[in-house]
Amino acid sequence: MAVADGEPVGGRMVSFFVDDPEGTGTDFHGGSPVRVTTVLDGTGTTDVPLIAGDSPGNVEVKVMVEGAHALFSLHVAGPRDGGDRASSA
Repeated sequence: MAVADGEPVGGRMVSFFVDDPEGTGTDFHGGSPVRVTTVLDGTGTTDVPLIAGDSPGNVEVKVMVEGAHALFSLHVAGPRDGGDRASSA
């Protein structure tokens, strides 16, 4: 939600960027940034999926709007034992 002086703000462009310094391969479908415009109640949504990469590691999603920002830290886990890995007998 975009807020200025305690009130929701519509019509603001919000940009979402993936910072992947550990090379996990995580990014939004189609790449970063993803941009949305907030509506009158200050919210903005997207249906662009964030796709976890194939390698484990830490990732940050940076959200920026007109000089303000927020960071969301994520951890990409490795494949589960016996899950998606192919094996031979």
